[in-house]
Amino acid sequence: MATKPEVIDYQAFTAKDTPKAERNDLGVGDIWSNSVKCLACGDTIRSCNRHDFVWCTCKNIAVDGGSWYLKRTGGIQGYEELSEAYNDVGETDE
Repeated sequence: MATKPEVIDYQAFTAKDTPKAERNDLGVGDIWSNSVKCLACGDTIRSCNRHDFVWCTCKNIAVDGGSWYLKRTGGIQGYEELSEAYNDVGETDE
């Protein structure tokens, strides 16, 4: 059986207030926490890297995308969106 490669969690080296320029240098996108709560089994799952595809225990919902994009698969029995952006996302320079 193949083992899943170790996933590097971008939250290990960035805080929610990390500026965009620093995130760009580190290869981190605008999403601080890419996560959901499954309403069927109660699991809270989070994608920790761009290609970290994670299912809940009951296989109702999966997340993917890490800090770069929000991908949801399944969700037939529902889920609660828990994702958060970095603090400076949506701010404009004036």
